Amino acid sequence: MTEFDQLFKALQINEDNLKEEILDVGVLQNVSKNSYIIEQDKYIKWLALVISGKVRVWQENEDRQILLYYVSPVQTCVLSLSAVFRDCKSIVNAKTEEETTIIKIPVRHAAEWSFKYNSWNKFTLNSFIFSYEDLLHSYKNLAFNKIDKRLLEYVRSISKKNNSRYIKLSHSQLAKEIGTTREVVSKILKQFELIGLVNLRFKQIEVL
Repeated sequence: MTEFDQLFKALQINEDNLKEEILDVGVLQNVSKNSYIIEQDKYIKWLALVISGKVRVWQENEDRQILLYYVSPVQTCVLSLSAVFRDCKSIVNAKTEEETTIIKIPVRHAAEWSFKYNSWNKFTLNSFIFSYEDLLHSYKNLAFNKIDKRLLEYVRSISKKNNSRYIKLSHSQLAKEIGTTREVVSKILKQFELIGLVNLRFKQIEVL
């Protein structure tokens, strides 16, 4: 099964004309880890559909990053989708977390298809719905949870996800994930160690 076939199946695209248009204008691209797909304050020329891999989406303000959500297969960055319809500059950055395969669709076609094809319109609507839920979670986390609680919840979630007590993330990386500075993360982790929540080891954190 080709990457385009994977896309058609995942999005339940059954219109032959739409399949032909995607095959005609879509560009398959393998993107290396830590590569920008979208850059904040720049116009978006392509809508990137993630076929495999993982993309991190965040906003940047001075030296702080605010994590918004991750894009997984088969999804797209809904905030870039919004910019496509409004023909405006991107308000977010998007960078690959690992080796990632994408299919790029020129923005002109991505906008037109929502009015021409039911399956593409359904895909865009579902993208807005799912990403809205992620954005709402991020907002609640930032607005109502203190930094120490956000950090503890994050390291525990990573530990559970990886099925390992050990997390190999730098303090700078953790700071980016929860929207604070490296110095604040280091200070809180030392407090966690004193009360027995974590052990700080060389280049890794043990979650107790």
